[in-house]
Amino acid sequence: MKLIFDPTGTLNKVKRGLELQMELAKKASVFIKEIEKGNLSADISKDLLESELGASLSSIKKHLSKLSQDEQERNWLNVGLAKFADILRNKNSLDLQSLADDILSSLIKYVEANQGALFILEEEKGEPYLELISCYAYDRKKYSSRQINLGEGLIGQCVLERETIHISQAPADYIKITSGLGQAAPKFVLISPLLINDKVFGVLELASFEQFTEYKIAFIKKLSENIAASIKNVKETERVRALLNISQQQAEEMHAQEEEMRQNMEELQATQEEMHRKSIALSKASAEMMSILNGINATMATIEFTPDGHVITANSNFLKAMKYRLHDIKDIHHRKFVPNDVLSSNEYQTFWNRLGQGESIKGIFKRISGEDKIVWLNAIYNPILDDNGKVIKVIKFATDITAEQEMIAESKGVIEGINATMAIIEFTPEGKILTANENFLLVMEYNLREIVGEHHRKFVPPDVQASDGYKIFWRDLAAGKPTKGVFKRITASAKTVWLNAIYNPILNANGEVTKVTKFATEVTHAA
Repeated sequence: MKLIFDPTGTLNKVKRGLELQMELAKKASVFIKEIEKGNLSADISKDLLESELGASLSSIKKHLSKLSQDEQERNWLNVGLAKFADILRNKNSLDLQSLADDILSSLIKYVEANQGALFILEEEKGEPYLELISCYAYDRKKYSSRQINLGEGLIGQCVLERETIHISQAPADYIKITSGLGQAAPKFVLISPLLINDKVFGVLELASFEQFTEYKIAFIKKLSENIAASIKNVKETERVRALLNISQQQAEEMHAQEEEMRQNMEELQATQEEMHRKSIALSKASAEMMSILNGINATMATIEFTPDGHVITANSNFLKAMKYRLHDIKDIHHRKFVPNDVLSSNEYQTFWNRLGQGESIKGIFKRISGEDKIVWLNAIYNPILDDNGKVIKVIKFATDITAEQEMIAESKGVIEGINATMAIIEFTPEGKILTANENFLLVMEYNLREIVGEHHRKFVPPDVQASDGYKIFWRDLAAGKPTKGVFKRITASAKTVWLNAIYNPILNANGEVTKVTKFATEVTHAA
């Protein structure tokens, strides 16, 4: 068989091979430039990938991507540790609550979790337990109690095992994230003990919709140590501060005690001198008190009762006023002197209970004498107490005012008679109306509501109001000078009436005018 050499075909094949190689080289060059720019996501064409060069470039890309990913994770971890180191350093001097709140909220945002809780191990209050000190985005129902016993649930078990617990498929009822759109259960839970040298200071719990990556878990474990160290420092600082406060308080108390002892020594000497002076003064006061008691006994009616109201003794003034002898009333109850209408009153039902509790009672009292006559006593019932504040007896000091009460009753009858026959109205010292009786209202054709608070000029004709005499009229009354005469006045219906009247200023105990009362009789027809 004869072989035919075709140089043209061979050259074409070589040419196409070279062109293919050049094309692959160009694609490889473009890919390499993208990699140099840091674009590790650049794609390798299928034909280049099938070549040995393309396979090598793909391997290099994967290796560089892995290195870049590792570098990003290391940077993320280092930046995070530095960030939280600043937070922990700045918070070390604060209380645990502030430290926990700041750390937890910052950590959840940094690792892109959704929920979290931080527990502190309490060992100084009896049996150790975990106390919830801070939580983030948890429904309140998640932790109905802020305390978890060691070994209780995953949180308590984490303390005993001292190992991180990572749950990839959390039960649907474990926790839920609540928002305005509804509730959702995160799938991934990470529980990390806060450890230093194998000693647990607390537990950190995080929950997320997304898987916790290995580098995030490593970061959380490392940060847990830093958090534990900060908790340890804060606790120690609080303990030292408490001890310093106690020490300072004790020092101040000792100083105060020394000062008090010095003062006591000075006061003791002064007390001895004072006791001598008081002994002299006491003797003098005792003599004066005896004189006062003798004076009271000589001028007032006194009677003594047991705390429940039985007569112990009475002086001659009382016996004389009430027409009894002492042996007639001794050991008899106080109700013997009380009229039936007073006995049945609510006030008397509590009368002796109030006295038995140490309350003084004073007033004007209606009583019945041994001759069955009404006696009026202006009196005070004064409980006498022992050193323990217990009532041991009740002393009544009284003055017989029966005659005065009868005069008051008589005066009241006279006043009622005047009120029934005369027109009466009362004014302030400036002339404003306080009240008026029916006779006055009938004469002047007003009802009381229409005139209370109005000025006296409401009844006065205009020509009288404008006169100098009217101005002097109220000035004299305010000065306490009575005025009487026949006065022209105007009724509500504009009729003219004539009143024979006296304006009488009423003075208090200091001689000051408190009001002006007018007593009048209509004399219109006579005028």
